[in-house]
Amino acid sequence: MDAPETLTVNGRAYTLLRLLGKGKGGYTWLAERDGARYALKQIHHEPCDYYQFGDKLAAELRDYETLSALGVPMPRLLDADRAGERLLKELLPGETVYRLALRNAVEPWHWEQVRALSQTLREAGWNIDWFPTNFIPGGDTLYYVDYECNPYMDQWSFENWGARYWSRTPELDAYAKEHGDL
Repeated sequence: MDAPETLTVNGRAYTLLRLLGKGKGGYTWLAERDGARYALKQIHHEPCDYYQFGDKLAAELRDYETLSALGVPMPRLLDADRAGERLLKELLPGETVYRLALRNAVEPWHWEQVRALSQTLREAGWNIDWFPTNFIPGGDTLYYVDYECNPYMDQWSFENWGARYWSRTPELDAYAKEHGDL
């Protein structure tokens, strides 16, 4: 996707400063308006070999409500533009757990919180995308910056899938090499 200079959310223009990440469902940009910074997600419709989508925006909004009700620490949803398929989120400063894992800098409290979150979600019948790019530590809280959740399946749990990417494992190194991060 070519980087636009601005995107609008419900008629308000935001200047895009840089790409924060690309996931299965969209591109997330560091955006600015009137001196304040945000995370602005643009839904995309690129094919994904391992995941089937319906209405991506509706799913994100539904998942946000589900995870909020369960007390999952996440950036606040500030606005949703249905016509433009865009979400404006609170920007959480800091490095992702992915960047920390590449430096062997994931701290014990990060592990404690993600394991506690995994248990809470498993008991409620949900999984989230446990990949470390979706988590940012802030203060003494580990935040999940994506809104995706799916019905619980043991093979996609933190313990059976996500944990493989939270430290310098062969899986993390292979992913990082493939994406030019090593």
